[in-house]
Amino acid sequence: MCSYNFIQKLADIQYNLSEKIIEHDDFEKLQTIAGADISFEKDNSAVAAAVVIDLDNLKVIDAETLEVELLFPYISGFLGFREADAVISVLGRLNKNFDVLMVNGHGIMHPRGFGLASHVGLLMNMPTIGVAKRLIKGSYKYTDSNSLKTIEFMNKSVGACDRQKCISIGHKISLKTAVNVVLETSIFKMPEPIRQAHILATNTMKDKIK
Repeated sequence: MCSYNFIQKLADIQYNLSEKIIEHDDFEKLQTIAGADISFEKDNSAVAAAVVIDLDNLKVIDAETLEVELLFPYISGFLGFREADAVISVLGRLNKNFDVLMVNGHGIMHPRGFGLASHVGLLMNMPTIGVAKRLIKGSYKYTDSNSLKTIEFMNKSVGACDRQKCISIGHKISLKTAVNVVLETSIFKMPEPIRQAHILATNTMKDKIK
């Protein structure tokens, strides 16, 4: 069991680092999108996977996996401390460069404005988008916008959700662009970079177990 002081210190780190997040488009081109995901076997054993997608045809042009041990404990709301290093490590194995990264987790749509996507984006100093299946508990306001609902937290637009996914700024990208990129790359419920990374991580883990 983690002590209150430890949790508070982690929260303070997130609050402080959230102030460094850039919430506007800060890149020159948008041609290749990477996606990263992690599949768990048991306890701390996992497989991290990363793919690169060509935005023109949504085909995978590069893919890598990495077996990892996640030594930081799982604590709700502090996923970045547990998974960021694994995500960054598998991305480092890719041969192709990419312009924007999608992470299976939240960005600034987080109680302290610093979810996994922001954590990875800030450490890598690159544009990132958070894509998660559901909201973390918090006091949010919803504004309808076509099929997506804009999510507000502390009087600020932090993301957008539909029934399948929640999209938020990770780092160095605007919410408008983040939403457009996710919609443009979504053939199924989840955008292809995340979906393909999830499939790769899951299948690699299944092979590992065999």
